Amino acid sequence: MRHHWQLAGKGRITSGENSIRQTDRPRPHKPLRSATVALPAPASATDAGAEAIKYVALGDSVAAGIGAGSPSANSSSCFLNGGNSGPRVPNSSLSYPNRVAQSLGATLTDKSFCGASSTAVRSQQATAVTKSTDLVTVQAGSNDFGFSTPLTFCYLWNPPRTGACNSRINAVTARYRQELPGKLERLFDRIDTRKAKGTQVVVVGYPHVVQAESTFWCLADGAWPDSTHQALHRAADTLNTALAARAKAHGYDFVDPRASFNTHESCGDPAWVNGIRPLSRQVESFHPNATGQEALAWLVWQHVKP
Repeated sequence: MRHHWQLAGKGRITSGENSIRQTDRPRPHKPLRSATVALPAPASATDAGAEAIKYVALGDSVAAGIGAGSPSANSSSCFLNGGNSGPRVPNSSLSYPNRVAQSLGATLTDKSFCGASSTAVRSQQATAVTKSTDLVTVQAGSNDFGFSTPLTFCYLWNPPRTGACNSRINAVTARYRQELPGKLERLFDRIDTRKAKGTQVVVVGYPHVVQAESTFWCLADGAWPDSTHQALHRAADTLNTALAARAKAHGYDFVDPRASFNTHESCGDPAWVNGIRPLSRQVESFHPNATGQEALAWLVWQHVKP
């Protein structure tokens, strides 16, 4: 990547009202434990003629920042009318692509949108990648097999229909294992054909959205039994395994947020992931909140910082 800029300040990095000392920064690729991290302030060019980094963000509702607010996604689906078509809910200004771009001083082309499958990312978003692109982040795969459908069923019927709920989750997990690698291969092949040789590509994985065991004192995770929590963990693990393997095969970086989000899933203390939201904002359920997006940005930053 072409870096024509430098971090502002010495010994201390700041962003808005939050700041941390450089010596307190988590080392690259280590789990993030603090909920009060802050990325560096927007970078400044080293000379007047420096060219800004060109950054393209591809992905689904997590990459779009749905659930982080600014603005809130006031809909029961990815579409403003709550249906299956029409204008989509807007992306959040607090998404990790926006945060990373600000700290890089980069020009961001954000093509992510709520509900995008890996096929949609390949056909509708990846065309934004060109030979002049310096950085690409891509987060896709979770929507490929209708994962929201079993979640809705589980919310309505689990308990008592725990077995049926878990079976629906397990069916999606099997498709992540069997079919997703091929879909990701086609997506990454498309990116490879469009990008320059030196373009950095960072594949962003998914956190667990519920804790490993049920929390009876908190209903935001659906009050589901342990077996459902474990089924959801297996689904996320299988999804991330496919993403990591295909990223490695293409020479891409991979961000795995699971360790950092441990104990910060929905009903965590503090939670970095939304639990079940009211029907008017149901699309925000089980998505990273503003702090979760900040955490994702920090994890991506470990791969792209100078």
